[in-house]
Amino acid sequence: MNKLFAISLATAVSAAVLAVPATSQIVVKPSASVEQAVKKVSRDLDRQLNRIADRSNVHSGNAIAIVRFERDEEGDPTNARIYRASGDKRIDRVSVRAVSGLRSLDDFPMGLEEDQVFQANIIFADNRRSYEELSEELAEFEEARLAKGPEEREVIALGTYLANTTAQ
Repeated sequence: MNKLFAISLATAVSAAVLAVPATSQIVVKPSASVEQAVKKVSRDLDRQLNRIADRSNVHSGNAIAIVRFERDEEGDPTNARIYRASGDKRIDRVSVRAVSGLRSLDDFPMGLEEDQVFQANIIFADNRRSYEELSEELAEFEEARLAKGPEEREVIALGTYLANTTAQ
């Protein structure tokens, strides 16, 4: 029997804590209110991902899916789309559906730009070793993305880890 559980990983804007090594010249420091909102939305993403993965019977796979989206006037996600495909269409569909189901985006400060871009970094892992390897891959990807320019550093990144474990 498969059991899915998720834990929140990213807690900073543009995955700064997760993705950018201390020796990097790129430093992104979120405000406390943005950091709190990222934590809350990442927990909401965990719940959505578990619910949809169970319904979709996605219980295995080692992949990273990255979904970009905006927030509409009511604070709901809009225009959710794959930014980096996982290589597994089922995982990509589950990821987009989980993002589309978020209900806590109104926790972000009102001072954000109207067209603020959000990014959900989602790791699917069957075991701890796969998770660690994928985390390193995501960190490298995020560091390269952040180095592309100031527009990428404005993206608010969320993170989650969906672990697929088999009960004995």
